[in-house]
Amino acid sequence: MIRRSILAFTFFFTVLFSALPASAKDFYVAANQATTGTGTGCSTAKPISWLSNAASWGQIGPGTTVHFCGLITGTPGQQLFVVRSNGTSTSPITIKWEPNAILSAPYWSAMGAIYAAGRSYIVLDGGTNGIIRNTANGTGRGYAQNSRAIYADGCNNCIVKNLTIADMYVRTSSTDLAVTQTDVNCVHMLGATNFTISHITCHDAGWAIAGGANNLTIEYSNIYHVDHGLAFGAQGKTSGFWIHDNHIHDYTNWDSPTNAYHHDGLHMWGQGGGTVTNGAIYNNLFDGDSGVNITAHIYLQDSIQNVTVYNNVFVAPPNHTLTVLWFAARSATSTGMPGGLAIGNSAFNNFINGGTHAHGAALYINSQVNFTAANNILMGGQADITLQGGGTLSPAGIDRNIYLELADYGDRNTFGHNGLVYQTLAQWQSVCHCDANSKLVHMSQINANSLGQLLSGSVAISAARNLSNITTGNLGPLSKDKVGAARQLSGNWDAGAYKFGSVAAPSSPTGLTATVQ
Repeated sequence: MIRRSILAFTFFFTVLFSALPASAKDFYVAANQATTGTGTGCSTAKPISWLSNAASWGQIGPGTTVHFCGLITGTPGQQLFVVRSNGTSTSPITIKWEPNAILSAPYWSAMGAIYAAGRSYIVLDGGTNGIIRNTANGTGRGYAQNSRAIYADGCNNCIVKNLTIADMYVRTSSTDLAVTQTDVNCVHMLGATNFTISHITCHDAGWAIAGGANNLTIEYSNIYHVDHGLAFGAQGKTSGFWIHDNHIHDYTNWDSPTNAYHHDGLHMWGQGGGTVTNGAIYNNLFDGDSGVNITAHIYLQDSIQNVTVYNNVFVAPPNHTLTVLWFAARSATSTGMPGGLAIGNSAFNNFINGGTHAHGAALYINSQVNFTAANNILMGGQADITLQGGGTLSPAGIDRNIYLELADYGDRNTFGHNGLVYQTLAQWQSVCHCDANSKLVHMSQINANSLGQLLSGSVAISAARNLSNITTGNLGPLSKDKVGAARQLSGNWDAGAYKFGSVAAPSSPTGLTATVQ
């Protein structure tokens, strides 16, 4: 009896401890082996060749963290390593940059310095100041090659965060057409699911972030000197994205006399049967020198459905005009739209300064079905708002917007409607059957600073509809303004991205260049 109890006791503890997960592993790697090469710290780091050896990944599994130490230099066109294992939902594999760690090459491979395609639960964490950079790719820099920092197609439940990706291609001449901008990326993630990009800096790239993902988050990032901040094309039906609290700016270095590289801050499209649905773009700042080859800061093309754009600030430079926020479908019927109609899209509480008034529009609405626009401050451009291609408005329609009186600048095209233009608000209200409570005012009455923050006496204060009843799901953050000040539960809201009296963060200086050491 005693022997049987001892055996049962032994069996119980054997099962218990065999069920516990193995302790997480940490491996440190550097350019070259340090001392013993055990990899227990930067002082004993394994060489980077260990990580690029497929056999080493037998030791790297769920819960493992691989740490980069110091400067790791690659050869021209090199792919530094391939991620060859998967993490789990509770124990991802983490690749982490130790302080001052840098992955540097004259140019990295077009398949990425890091290749993580087809993997799952991978975290690429730049830590405090991690960098991936090219040093010699660009106009007059020695190389002119397509190059990517991170290639993560089909990477599911993956995260890229806290990382600076610099100088993928430094273009300094408008006649330089040596690279294919679509293949010069900070992150490429076509066909991914549950993909997050957070707190990154990406500059001097073509299509900075490229691909299409279900449940994509891009947040708290600074993206500049790029042709596109995001180029997102659906493969089939792509659902779920949240793009918020980013600063996307300065595309002029990708200008060319032939418009070889047309620019967009965010370009999302559903074409060839593809559909992009169920997303939110909010709390972003678009500014700087947009260049002359720009299509729009936000260009939502064809089969885009149930996407809402709110609490954004757009500031065009005074020497350029552009279409700023463009909902662009080719038809309000099924003709030419195999992915489905552009339906259920909306724009709320944006502040848009469209620059000078030669052409373009602050808000361009083309062939949309069941469209809504409310509480925006719209300053064209040649037009404050233009509604083209037929389509329909939602029951809430277009209302409670503040429009700049463009006649003050010699422009008689303040409103556009199905091929015709109108100067007065009454004319616009008559043809669009909307905007009963909107206002057409002079710049002094808008009275906002350069960031769109309302100043005392602004006509936009308490001029907007209270939208508390719809601040759920993708619209949940609309209950607060761009900097997190709560909007009131009762009474009128303020138009634009800011609640009067909230404090806006200062804008970043423009026209500066950065050199990564």
